[in-house]
Amino acid sequence: MSACNIHKNFFDENCPDCKLEYAELKGMTQSKAQEDVKSEKRADESRSKISYKEFPEERAKKLYEELLIQFMRTKSINEVEAARRARQIIRKQCAIRGIKVWNWLKTT
Repeated sequence: MSACNIHKNFFDENCPDCKLEYAELKGMTQSKAQEDVKSEKRADESRSKISYKEFPEERAKKLYEELLIQFMRTKSINEVEAARRARQIIRKQCAIRGIKVWNWLKTT
C-alpha cells in the first residue's frame, strides 16, 4: 500500500499520493486509482495556465499614473521611491505576461 510521506496525520485533497492511498483503502484497483490521479493532474495543469488580459503600453501608463498617486498619498515615501515602486510593479506585470519592458520603465 502506498502512503503519502508528507501528510501523515490527515489526507490532503490536493495531494495525488493522499488520493491514491485513500483509493487503496477503499478497495479501488491500483490502475483505476492511478488513472484518477493522472486525470486530476491534467486538470490541475490546465487550470494553472492562466490567461491574462492584454497589457498595452497605454494601459501600463495609466496604471503607472494610478500607482504613483496611491504611493504619493502615503506620507512615508517620497516621489522618487513612489515612482520606483510603481515601475517595479509594472515590470512585474510585463514579466508575468511575457511582454518586453518599454524604455520608460528601464530608467532607475
